[in-house]
Amino acid sequence: VDMLLQRYALIHQRLMRQEHFKPKLVQTSSAQSQNQVQQVKLTPIEGLLGSKGVKILLGIITQVEEGIYYLEDPTAQIPIDLSQGEFLSDGFITEHSIVLVEGEIMDGVLFVKKIGQPLYETRKDAIAAIGLQHTDLFGAIPTLAELSKLQEQELKHGEDGIFVILSDVHLDDARVLEKLEKLFEGFEEFDPLPVFCFMGDFAAMYPSAVQENGNATIAGYFDDLANVICKFPRIAKEGKFILVPGQNDPGIGKILPRPQIPNFFTAGLRSKVKHVHMASNPCRLRFFSQEIVIGRLDVMSKLRQECLVPPVSLDEIESVGGDGDGDGENDDVDMEEKKKEDMKERSSKSNPLVQHAIRTMLDQGHLCPVPPSSLPIYWKHDHLMRLYPPPDAIILGDKSTEAYYETYMDCDVMNPGAFHTNGEFLVFRPVDMSSGERKG
Repeated sequence: VDMLLQRYALIHQRLMRQEHFKPKLVQTSSAQSQNQVQQVKLTPIEGLLGSKGVKILLGIITQVEEGIYYLEDPTAQIPIDLSQGEFLSDGFITEHSIVLVEGEIMDGVLFVKKIGQPLYETRKDAIAAIGLQHTDLFGAIPTLAELSKLQEQELKHGEDGIFVILSDVHLDDARVLEKLEKLFEGFEEFDPLPVFCFMGDFAAMYPSAVQENGNATIAGYFDDLANVICKFPRIAKEGKFILVPGQNDPGIGKILPRPQIPNFFTAGLRSKVKHVHMASNPCRLRFFSQEIVIGRLDVMSKLRQECLVPPVSLDEIESVGGDGDGDGENDDVDMEEKKKEDMKERSSKSNPLVQHAIRTMLDQGHLCPVPPSSLPIYWKHDHLMRLYPPPDAIILGDKSTEAYYETYMDCDVMNPGAFHTNGEFLVFRPVDMSSGERKG
């Protein structure tokens, strides 16, 4: 319950900073009010008692009784009827989604007329509102002045920074090891070397817990990776590697956030390769001023399985128009038009459901906002799954959908695809946020 209430509180405070919901402290004249954005008043659920007419609420969808859904906020809960609801925004609505609802109460039930995702807030706006001290999980950038200096250094020295991202690197497959060798051959002469990020699962089939020498077999998979890397002495000595576990890798079971792969299995790899960082799932990286979230989880399949309200079609989304939050200055027009054309080109190549999944994650401020029955989460560590403020980029290993690269508002989201199938991987340059899919 505390986990959901914390998510609700973050979205509520974010929403109340939006122009439509921000309370006005000074009464304006009728002439001034004509030019202002129409104000929307949120009604707490306990405020529905004895009220009439259509109200707008922010609440969490919960299933208190089997097959019966409720809308809940910190004040109360009420049964809801979604059968006639019109979905106004893009994305998936699931149990435990935090949603904006327009509806009317009749006979103790809230009949939903319209329902949608909460409004998004950019990283820049979030940091400006709540400050770096409450947003920088690394504690490395104390002030906005320091952030500005770091951004200058990023432009001067970060242009050559490259990440090579692979997911589903099955080390028990000889063909995967051959593909890795070809990949290292291609990057051996790069200066500086890229950062290699490998995501699990690191085996297609692990030995069972009762199998004799099972642990030694698993450790052998990582020794095989070390042997491939050591064929390229410069990469073994200078290259940086990040290993992010999948849900079937050795560890504590299928629960998130997931700690690193136990040291016992990777001791040989770490002794032969100098710069190996065993990361959690998900994990966060700092590249100069930018924050990058890396996670290995099948978000698409989870959202589709738990979806309560089908998302609107992509055509309907685009017909509404992407108005953004630009200031309308002439010198920004060309840049904005170029970005829209670029996004349109990318969208035409991708699955519309991918865009729904991305927008669900970022609007909900969470990597996978589904009920614990679908994806168990350590409630005390749920903050590690949150996407608030939004990071600069999200790298998601999701084998339930194809490889993609998308931009939503100010956040780039990408999926490298499954390396074990056809050698797909992703090359990512954080400074200019450019990416290219390649096959080994």
